[in-house]
Amino acid sequence: MTLRAGGCLCGAVRYESEGEPQFSLQCHCRDCQRQSGAPHVAAVRVPAAAFRIVRGTPRHYVAKADSGNDITRVFCGDCGTPLYVQVSTRPDIVGVRVCTFDDPSWFRPDANIFAKSAQPWDHMDPAVPRFATYPTGKSY
Repeated sequence: MTLRAGGCLCGAVRYESEGEPQFSLQCHCRDCQRQSGAPHVAAVRVPAAAFRIVRGTPRHYVAKADSGNDITRVFCGDCGTPLYVQVSTRPDIVGVRVCTFDDPSWFRPDANIFAKSAQPWDHMDPAVPRFATYPTGKSY
C-alpha cells in the first residue's frame, strides 16, 4: 500500500495518506483561486479513513461552495499553507492539495473541474477532460 506524507511550508503540520487517490483533479473554482493565489489547484480525493494528521493542529475555515454545500478549508495557522478540504456532503473524502505532499511528482489529473471559472490565460491540457462544474455520474 502506498504511503504518502506531506505538510505545510513551516513544518508545523504534517500528515500521512495511505492508498491511491479516488480522483485526481485541477480545480478552477473562484474559491480555490482566491485561497491559493493561483489559477487552479491540483488536488486528490482520498478516503478520510486513510488520511491522518501526524503533527500539529491545523486551523479550519468553513464557507459555502457554489453548490450550496459547506466546505471546510484546512490550513496551517502559522504559515497559512492550504492543506486540504472537506465537503459537508462527503465527510468520507478528503481533498488534499497535491503540492503539499513531500513528493508531488506522481500527480496526473483525471479532470479539470469548474472550468467555467478558469482564467483565459491558464493553459489546460486538451487531453485532460474538462467539466464546467463538478463531474456527475461517478461517486467522487
